[in-house]
Amino acid sequence: MMLQKTFHMSQSLDECRARLSNLQSYRRHLVRVTKATVTSSKTTDFRFRGPLGFEARTVIANVETGSPEQFAFESWGGNIDLMGLVEFDEVRPGCTEVTLAVHYVIQNKLYAWLDRTFGFVDAFVTAELRSLRSHFEGVATPVAEPEPAYGLLGPLRA
Repeated sequence: MMLQKTFHMSQSLDECRARLSNLQSYRRHLVRVTKATVTSSKTTDFRFRGPLGFEARTVIANVETGSPEQFAFESWGGNIDLMGLVEFDEVRPGCTEVTLAVHYVIQNKLYAWLDRTFGFVDAFVTAELRSLRSHFEGVATPVAEPEPAYGLLGPLRA
């Protein structure tokens, strides 16, 4: 099946690309990801939980692309095959559009049918991207100074 997700990040293109290319650092923010470990051969051992006891596991490797605004990945082994592309496009200064395109095949016929019927991989990707985006947006925005409530109730000055 094919998924394509597009979202915007309030960061420059370089900062956004650097943060998202180091995904294993944000493992604790990815709720359903059970393992994302980078090995010595620059591959990532990746596992996530799905509904009804499904646990996807695979090894993901980066694939060289000719453009610095994108990176590709593919997997081998495990019970799910992945192939994908992540593209970065700076819409305006401080705002980057990120497009994730993933083609995947679940090896187990029962879980593949459940995914086609209920779309649990799509729901997983959407939830994890939403979690990552909210984490990055929270890190990127400065903490606002709270306005004192008593200032509104004080005497008026001319």
